[in-house]
Amino acid sequence: MSTEIAVGIDLGTTFSVVARLDGAGNLVTLVNSEGDRVTPSVVLFDAEDVVIGKEALKAMATEANNVAECSKRDMGHRVFHKVFDGKQYPPEVIEAWILNKLRADTTAQIGQFDKVVITVPAYFDEVRRKATQDAGYMAGLQVLDIINEPTAAAVAFGYQKGMLGEQEATGKPLRILVYDLGGGTFDVTVTEIRGSDFVA
Repeated sequence: MSTEIAVGIDLGTTFSVVARLDGAGNLVTLVNSEGDRVTPSVVLFDAEDVVIGKEALKAMATEANNVAECSKRDMGHRVFHKVFDGKQYPPEVIEAWILNKLRADTTAQIGQFDKVVITVPAYFDEVRRKATQDAGYMAGLQVLDIINEPTAAAVAFGYQKGMLGEQEATGKPLRILVYDLGGGTFDVTVTEIRGSDFVA
């Protein structure tokens, strides 16, 4: 049995979350260094420092011109739509800073790891998916897969209900309707699960 650690990351438009399976096979949402289960997907450029998460979100009230928010919406574009201190950054670089914070906070809890699965909106094309993968690599992560957010939700539901085992493969397929009211999109997906196979 493999002992390699892998986590799932919902790299959200407004908030990001990290989850993993614990020793008993239960899905667990991990907390960040601030003790929260969600991390604002916000980056503050504070002179030479780059601040990610809650403190960057607080800075929106007073330093909005130095804050990058909703960078996920610019994925697939050459540069992020705002300029910071005369510099423009590719959106995947901004996303990499967010992923790097998630990686550091998670490492503090579960130890060293580098394998991740990242979720993306269902509308993401190959260019945006590749940019997300590149952001993961820049953050020092090995991206095992990029999965549509509604598909990930359906698979997690099926897993929690014990419907993904081999014994279920011969039974009637389960169809799940998932709607994802995200910070930037509203996705609806129908997923069919039969044992360990799923089709969205």
